[in-house]
Amino acid sequence: MAAAAYLTLIVQTATGTGEGLSLSTFGLWSALAWITGFTMLKKGANPGIVMMYGAGATTTTIILLIKGRFAWSGMDTIVAVVVAACVILWLRSGPMPALILSIVAAAIAAIPFIMICWKNPESLPIVANSGFLLANFLGFISAKAWTIQDRLYLGVNVVLCTLLVLPWVLM
Repeated sequence: MAAAAYLTLIVQTATGTGEGLSLSTFGLWSALAWITGFTMLKKGANPGIVMMYGAGATTTTIILLIKGRFAWSGMDTIVAVVVAACVILWLRSGPMPALILSIVAAAIAAIPFIMICWKNPESLPIVANSGFLLANFLGFISAKAWTIQDRLYLGVNVVLCTLLVLPWVLM
């Protein structure tokens, strides 16, 4: 489901219908997804959905780079600093603190995207956002254990994706 949702987003980005998408935001989301995915793998959790997010965000970043859709905001600077902190935290304190910080950073990075969606919901891909919501929800309820590494990322994304889908429901 996550792969199908990202495929929809990638196609919309490539065809120019995915408005409001920023190279820097997706590049940072890509980095955070890979950090989170490898951390989950190291901690014995199933990183499947997160790794698909990493692959999809990386592909979307490449398409945005090719299309020249680059922007950098103050929020991107904050997230970039947190990405660097995640790497340092991983190296100095281990994967669990890096996992938590990367999830917090991904949530912070989603704020501008959520704001765009609430201001202009028809400009963002409802099919992809609904797919992300469903994938995260199914991953959350089917995770093998009630641990931070198994449920935190998916649970936070259920909330974030709900905030991306809700404007469409309320239209």
